[in-house]
Amino acid sequence: MPVQRRRTCAAVATWRRVGLNVPSALALEQLPIAIVGCGGLGVPAAWTLVLAGCRRLTLVDDDCIELSNLHRQVLYPHAAIGLSKAQQLATALQARFGPLDIHCRQLRVTAETVSPALNGCAAVVECTDDAASKFIVNDWLVADRGRTGTMAAAIGRGGQWFTVSRHTSCYRCLFQQPPDPQILATCSVAGVLGPVVGAVGSWAARSLLAALQGQPDAAHGALVRFSPRGLLRTAVVRAADCICADASYRDGPDAPNPPH
Repeated sequence: MPVQRRRTCAAVATWRRVGLNVPSALALEQLPIAIVGCGGLGVPAAWTLVLAGCRRLTLVDDDCIELSNLHRQVLYPHAAIGLSKAQQLATALQARFGPLDIHCRQLRVTAETVSPALNGCAAVVECTDDAASKFIVNDWLVADRGRTGTMAAAIGRGGQWFTVSRHTSCYRCLFQQPPDPQILATCSVAGVLGPVVGAVGSWAARSLLAALQGQPDAAHGALVRFSPRGLLRTAVVRAADCICADASYRDGPDAPNPPH
């Protein structure tokens, strides 16, 4: 058995022993998954996905590494300051796990770029600190029937994630529109603890994996908040006027699987 396969199987076996139900590593090898935002949340999300057996990743980020990032973006060395986050995350993952099929897209997700950025991806973990990006990714998931995604966020000592599929409510059922960016705190302003993004990014990836395999999970269709006090799940019902509540969206044919 190849070294990568043995490492993946060992990680999955450990997760199952502690009660985390994860999908078969072999089933994930050919599934293309995108990570939007390769910072504090994106790094542990990518690590978790690769450990679970994911071999095909698309890394989307237009930002470069700064000194202030290093305490929470733990795969990046000091020598990487000023370099592309997406490229450096790809380099770090391949150095740690061996050959992977990784595509880097150095751009910011907007309404105009989301389709080319995520083209060919079956699932997405949105890990930026840009609220507008989460709505753009959510709308792409809903419009491109059959795709699954998790939106993750963290600030200060806490964070949250929300997993979207055609069988659940969507991000707009939770928040109708992005908040005013003038009043929204970001990590660069309010700060965020390194262990917090590590935990939230990993749990968000794990929630996505469970959804992809159709596993029962209390996080699906629920906002999960992480804090020093523990996890709090809040169920989110479909809004009657949301596109995700439309019968043609819920019951129509799935989107075709992306080509391998």
